[in-house]
Amino acid sequence: MNAGRKSESGGPFAGGRHYSTRGWVTPTLVAVVCMVLVAAAYERGRGNLHRIRSRVDPQPAPEVLPTGPGGQEPVHLSRSTSSIGRDVELVSATFLPGRGMNVFQIIALVPGHGEVPLLLSPPIASATEILSGQDSDANGSASSSLGGAILLPWARRLAGSSTAAAGMLSTDWNGRRLSFPAEDAGSNLSVEGLLLNRGADSIQSDVLPDGQSVAATFHAGDFSGNWPSNVDVIVEAQLTEHDLDLTVTAKNTGQQPTPFGVGWKPYFAIPSGNRAQTLLRVPSQTVMEMDRQKRLPTGRMMDVGGKAEDLSRAGGVSLGTTAIDTTYTNLISGSDGKPAAEISYPAYNLRISVIPLTPDITSMHVVAPEDKPWISIEPNTNLDDPFGPEWNSPENAGIITLAPGATLTWKVRLEISALSASGSDLD
Repeated sequence: MNAGRKSESGGPFAGGRHYSTRGWVTPTLVAVVCMVLVAAAYERGRGNLHRIRSRVDPQPAPEVLPTGPGGQEPVHLSRSTSSIGRDVELVSATFLPGRGMNVFQIIALVPGHGEVPLLLSPPIASATEILSGQDSDANGSASSSLGGAILLPWARRLAGSSTAAAGMLSTDWNGRRLSFPAEDAGSNLSVEGLLLNRGADSIQSDVLPDGQSVAATFHAGDFSGNWPSNVDVIVEAQLTEHDLDLTVTAKNTGQQPTPFGVGWKPYFAIPSGNRAQTLLRVPSQTVMEMDRQKRLPTGRMMDVGGKAEDLSRAGGVSLGTTAIDTTYTNLISGSDGKPAAEISYPAYNLRISVIPLTPDITSMHVVAPEDKPWISIEPNTNLDDPFGPEWNSPENAGIITLAPGATLTWKVRLEISALSASGSDLD
């Protein structure tokens, strides 16, 4: 009988295993899950759910964002195209607030050619290496070799005498000492301005009906003790369909007068690389005479009419193989009352116009090396070496004296347009 009972129950261990598998495990698992859910809800209520998750889910390493030139991220303005490829348009502009708001790149949409860079600039990563603030860039001089550097409190070159401080030069203005870095060791000429390696103190951007704008403020002070008084500088840019407006406003916030000049040094790329198919027009009556050996002006102006330097012909003059390094003065205004320098690319049916919008911009310095695919057109308020004896007074060379509380505004428009319907102005 005992054997019979064992047979009916399936043995003493068989019956126990069957009951523990189907009778105890499931309720136990359900109880454990419920306890975990209750604990999670309790911990969440105490704000500790993230601690539970952190023990289970591995946390990704914090993203390390790249740092742009001068330790500040580039600022990008952009806009949506509106002509659906039927007309030239500006689509974006990039600025380097860590390097004096250098206009690093401007991109245009050109029918048949897509997006075309208007300025000669390397990739941002390469620019960060070039604009390192070290060695030859210790004073920011490399900023004026790419993109479009903002030049102030003077534009172009200054001549000076060596000082006790290594690599520094000085000159006098109304009995006050002006100090500035030399372009090279042993040189008596300066780098181009004191904003080249300065970072913005604040940046504010905005949306326009047809684009974007940005304003960068620089509390330049006395430029590290090198310039009289104290100055605040605001660099503004507005990007729209065909225009990029640049405005520099300098205000003397100190208690002393201070001399001031402003300029811009953009490197316009020749997209095809063919200088012979590139046209340049600068409407001007005179050019500044230079002592080529000293690399300084003589203080005289020369009539440009009929000479090789004459670029005033309507439609422009082919660059060919001619090298240009000339300051154009006595600018001629067009029908709108503004002088406009023009670069035309017939192969791209594209024209770039550089238009001064404020009367203190009295000259344009043009550089176009015979073996380089770029042209620089610099709309400046002052001429070279404005504190030099050749001008009798800095005011004769375009330097403006800012009294305490006074403001200087420099404004330039870069405008793009299509050429004639034939796509060629080249004779």
